[in-house]
Amino acid sequence: MKNPVFVRVALPLAAVMAFAQQPPAQAPTPKGSAAPSATTLKATPPASWKEIKFAPLKEIKLPKIEETTLPNGIKVYMLENHELPLVRGSALIRTGNLFDPVDKVGLASLTGETIRSGGTSKLSGDQIDVQLENIAASVESEIGESSASVTFSTLKERTDEVMGVFHDVLTDPAFREDKIELWKAQANSGIERRNDEPMGITAREYNNIVYGRNNPYGWMMEHATVNNIKRDDVVAFYKRYYFPANIILTVQGDFSAAEMKARIEKLFGGWNYTQPKVPPFPKLDNKAKGGIYVATKPDVTQSSFALGHLGGMFIDKDYPALEVMADILGGGFHSRLFRQVRSKLGYAYDVGAGWGANYDHPGVFEIEGSTKSPTTVETLRAVDAEVKKIRSEEVTEEELKGAKDTVLNGFIFAFDTPAKTLNRLVRYRYYGYPDDFIFQYQKAIGKVTREDVLRVAKEYLDPSKFVVVVTGNPKDFGASLSTLEMPVSNIDLSIPK
Repeated sequence: MKNPVFVRVALPLAAVMAFAQQPPAQAPTPKGSAAPSATTLKATPPASWKEIKFAPLKEIKLPKIEETTLPNGIKVYMLENHELPLVRGSALIRTGNLFDPVDKVGLASLTGETIRSGGTSKLSGDQIDVQLENIAASVESEIGESSASVTFSTLKERTDEVMGVFHDVLTDPAFREDKIELWKAQANSGIERRNDEPMGITAREYNNIVYGRNNPYGWMMEHATVNNIKRDDVVAFYKRYYFPANIILTVQGDFSAAEMKARIEKLFGGWNYTQPKVPPFPKLDNKAKGGIYVATKPDVTQSSFALGHLGGMFIDKDYPALEVMADILGGGFHSRLFRQVRSKLGYAYDVGAGWGANYDHPGVFEIEGSTKSPTTVETLRAVDAEVKKIRSEEVTEEELKGAKDTVLNGFIFAFDTPAKTLNRLVRYRYYGYPDDFIFQYQKAIGKVTREDVLRVAKEYLDPSKFVVVVTGNPKDFGASLSTLEMPVSNIDLSIPK
């Protein structure tokens, strides 16, 4: 039997709207019932989408979170949520790959994965996999840039069993040699393939240049740094940072807070391992040299690009205005870059911009996209023109309203699940932010004016200091990048053996 053939028919928008505005087919009126009125059957549709009115979002009310600190220093946050018979938890540990030694970049990531995959003194990682898969539960671990976590998720009736595994993984990892070697083999394979994707090259090189290659924010794993890591290094890294006073434990789900507190005290009360206080993360001190950096990849027909410079932190006083400015410039279909570079000029399928921010160090301001190789220079000129425009004249009232609505309407999704609410509070505590920071930010967004947008664009965007990374085949660019009147240099993509 031949496969059925499906035909997709594109209807004109007017026809679709006319169909959508048709009143529903009238069902027969049962005997003895009054016929529906004309008002019931037919409502006057708005003349334009601009006339559609929505009720304001309800005020967000935070749920009650129970807090306690165990005698050994573990800080505990518990949030009851009886909607589903599930329990989830996370241990947040103050460490990160920013603490990697320069000759062993990758040590934190390796430690973070093998805490779980390497198993415990009781069970191997593979045995834990089988145990958890059979009861629809999970326990995972990882280390990121400036935080680490061990998490669990389980059905309510399996809470004791899964939290027992969670406890053992967190406090008694075995770091089996075979899993360490497996991770190193996978890391080395990833290094060999890191130049396969043009957009991956652009993103990586842009961040490394903006942050600087001479500090932990811009270091990359290489074969030598991975192969330098031994099991003793992994064990030492774990022992330095995984101790009770350096851990925040969160649990949310279908439980009684009093019972959960007793369960946690029983599990972790006897873990009295101590270490000196963890030092602050390294400071970011890099002044990237503005210019055009070319990553030559002859086997592509498109150019991938990223340009910008350091951004800021969430706590910065002008972050709300910068967020609105970036949304107007390149935040989506409504943005200036999208409408000009994609829709009007047809240079790029996708182009966008964002003012990057982090909790404890600057993010990056970045405009990124891709284009056909012959239009590389024209695309960069068009982007530059939009940056200059937003720095020279006020945005329209409609643009301002649209950007603020985009940010504020997305605010509700910061609290649409209990887990998000709890994790947000804990992150604020972890990085030293006020508990009500998100509400301060919400109010500040509402106060942003057109004058604010122009002011921050002039003050914070500096095209003369932009780092411009282009990945592609320079022979096909159509024009020389030097015509953009910025110094041009080549990026070395070779992989050290």
